[in-house]
Amino acid sequence: MLPNDRLRLAIEIQQRSYRLLRWMAEGIGKGFIPVMRAHDYGGTAAAAEQWIASNYQSLPLTARPEVGNVPAFAAFFSTYLVTSFDVYQEPGTMLVSSCGCMCPWCARVVAASHLKPKKLIDRDKRRARELMIMRLRELAEEHGREITESVAAVLVDDESLHRACGYSAYGSWLIQRLDGISDGSSILALWRVIAWKPQGSPIPDFHLNVQDFIAAETSLIAAINSSSESSQVPCPITN
Repeated sequence: MLPNDRLRLAIEIQQRSYRLLRWMAEGIGKGFIPVMRAHDYGGTAAAAEQWIASNYQSLPLTARPEVGNVPAFAAFFSTYLVTSFDVYQEPGTMLVSSCGCMCPWCARVVAASHLKPKKLIDRDKRRARELMIMRLRELAEEHGREITESVAAVLVDDESLHRACGYSAYGSWLIQRLDGISDGSSILALWRVIAWKPQGSPIPDFHLNVQDFIAAETSLIAAINSSSESSQVPCPITN
């Protein structure tokens, strides 16, 4: 099952990342947040870490990480900006950072007020389904079971288990994003599996909770144990 300590950290950082993005959108638009100094390093996460470190004392308390978590926060935040949002400009305008760089980080920081959630396409949703299948097979293996891809697909497509599969896969990727690893727009598609209604609108006041991930994976382990093609030795349900 997902490690509770890492999952809890990832959830906290995800929430602080969202608050920081909202603050940036307002502050950069008004010109009171320095966008970036010229930099000579590669990588969006590295750019994010330097920006956060340089502006740390200016960031709202509710939107900044503990000092020891700055690298993980920067890695996560860089994936949040690049994989979940697109830049929308007014026709005839040009968004240029103060350092003249338009790398993925600088382009999105200077355009924070122009960021809009990505529009998902069928490919993103298909990839999200693949990630759920992969995670379900990993979960089975973690508990000494082996299920085929076809069996995992049946479980993922089961309406009673689909959201639980979304929780498990999204939680796994939340943790990976602490290391700057993402899978692009498919992660946003996973988010909508758990945070949106099946009809296609956000669930009011939805928020992530470790206990919901535990409950989801507990139900999935039970389903794995009862699947006809899995190992005969049941895997223990543990928290």
